[in-house]
Amino acid sequence: MPLLDLGAAIALGFRYFTIIYLTGLGGLFSERSGIVNIGLEGMMIVGTVMGAWGAFEFGPIPGLLIGSGAGMLFSLVHAVATVTFRVDHIVSGVVINLVAIGLARFLSQLFFDQATQSDPGVPDLATISIPLLSSLPLGLGQAFKGMSPVVPVAFLLTIPVLFVLNRTRFGLRLKSAGENPEAARSLGVRVAPLRYAGVAISGGLSGFAGAFLAIEINGLFREGQTQGLGFIALAALILGNWSPLRLMIGSLLFGIAQAIPLRLNDAPVISLLPEEFIRMIPYVVTIIAIAGFVGRVTPPAAAGRAYEGSTT
Repeated sequence: MPLLDLGAAIALGFRYFTIIYLTGLGGLFSERSGIVNIGLEGMMIVGTVMGAWGAFEFGPIPGLLIGSGAGMLFSLVHAVATVTFRVDHIVSGVVINLVAIGLARFLSQLFFDQATQSDPGVPDLATISIPLLSSLPLGLGQAFKGMSPVVPVAFLLTIPVLFVLNRTRFGLRLKSAGENPEAARSLGVRVAPLRYAGVAISGGLSGFAGAFLAIEINGLFREGQTQGLGFIALAALILGNWSPLRLMIGSLLFGIAQAIPLRLNDAPVISLLPEEFIRMIPYVVTIIAIAGFVGRVTPPAAAGRAYEGSTT
């Protein structure tokens, strides 16, 4: 296997890491507030179609922002259902994912005159190369050349997220709403706005990740292009024990696993496997990782639990 192929695989893995990590961070904010959000996949789907349309109309940066805004607006449906009307979080998330498929088709027909995809050639961002790292030997430097500028931003986002969650009033109150909402309310903390904020952040980040997928990786909107990445982000969140740093590591693992079938299918050992098995690699890695660590994680105590005082 040429080492250049390995560098290209890592580069693609970084891009998928960005999608999984940003979506997982969205799930982190939602579940830290007490709202389980399995609708991340649906919010990503809305982000893909709106991001592609925004990039065609206004350019890649507005496209990413439009995808993020669309995901945030769509997430409010989940917030209203779970926070205000106290619908079961899993049921609401499933509905979000199903509605997103139909909504994306409707928007695609409206924007692109096709129900399942846009024309190719969505404008993307200018690529960058990371100094020093792009000069690594043995072909590894290839991983740090031609990189989307969003990728290093995703890595660096860990720092402000840690600061917000652990050092700000908003972050500490958000976590209290997910751990013990009754105690938080007794101290004068309004739980409902915090949960709305957590879900809205999850939608914004998921929509941004979906727009990134359409703009920076595929170069078009296509139905089904998320391929379960929202659920893999949830798996990374669980594997990371609802911690941003551990989530980053899990997302990197799953991102590289996503790149293997796309870039290393001709590698010596992998090429001996049937193509169907190669395409299963990301999901097999996800199952193995969750099966090995799920008993060692501790979710927010009140996540998924209906709170009778959630309207205040």
